[in-house]
Amino acid sequence: MGQRTAFPHRPALTPVDSLSVRFLVDGAVSAFAEPVRRADLLVQHGARGQSDVGLRLLAEWGLSLLIESRAAAEQRTVLLDFGYSSLALLNNAHLAGVDFATVDALLLSHGHYDHFGGLNGLLQSGRLRPGIPMLVGGEEAFCHRLRGSADNPLDFGAIDRDALRRAQVSVRTESRPALLGHDMTTGQIPLAIESPRTPTWMEPGVNCDRRMLDSDKSGLERIVDDSRHELGLAYHMRGRGLVVFGSCSHRGILNTIQSAQRATGVHRLHAVVGGFHLVRPQTEDDTRRTAQALAELAPDYVVPGHCSGEWFISAAEAAMPGKIIRPYVGTHVQFGTQG
Repeated sequence: MGQRTAFPHRPALTPVDSLSVRFLVDGAVSAFAEPVRRADLLVQHGARGQSDVGLRLLAEWGLSLLIESRAAAEQRTVLLDFGYSSLALLNNAHLAGVDFATVDALLLSHGHYDHFGGLNGLLQSGRLRPGIPMLVGGEEAFCHRLRGSADNPLDFGAIDRDALRRAQVSVRTESRPALLGHDMTTGQIPLAIESPRTPTWMEPGVNCDRRMLDSDKSGLERIVDDSRHELGLAYHMRGRGLVVFGSCSHRGILNTIQSAQRATGVHRLHAVVGGFHLVRPQTEDDTRRTAQALAELAPDYVVPGHCSGEWFISAAEAAMPGKIIRPYVGTHVQFGTQG
């Protein structure tokens, strides 16, 4: 993983005693997935109302995770990303019994529609408490984006900044590692190990302030998106190590892990969760190399959802037998339990 260097402005990260992750939005549902019980892990699938006639969990291309942590008597809840549509986010949260009024903070990993598309509906629902903080990794998260080929790009949307103001969300932009309760963001993630390719375009100055963009982007009209603003997230499970979240990992899941280790000063890896973007334009060889490199880090668990891809999951199951947990919409992963 390269030389371990201390981050010069490292905040103190509180170790947590338990950590739970609910997959509110993801790309697949399953009525038959079996629970997983280990000494330090409990995984349950589905939601309380999904078997009721007329009610069902909705899957879509996107991701939203509700993360709840406990350190001694203190509990904290973070909503990481918002999926592609408010229909799926609000429906699935209702079936899972989630009360958004209990959420302490919001985190947007990066400015792609499949991660912020459900935000407007959540803001309009009035279920968030006024003044709730939302952290993003840079002004470029707000820039309008396109997807597809350069010759025929398609609209990929932009965050509604007025809706955030109307809902009294306190937006905080931070490119360095930052605390958000019991967790810490990675800050900007250098391309130290992987150099992934991102299939989107960014339009500097459209829905974002050019003056606040990096100098190599501020004067351009359209550029290939490098997701420089994308954030990972890390928790320190007491006695077990880091649980690292890569929502889409356009900056590379190995790079995300390394940045989390550097930011927190914790190098033992308990689990890796989220989307690892090992679908096209990445190749099958890319996925095998990443799976093998991840296996060498010896995580206890890997929970690959959203854009991780079947190539990666197959390679990871071969490289790390017994460590891969397949999540679906409604999956509830509890770390630190006595299952």
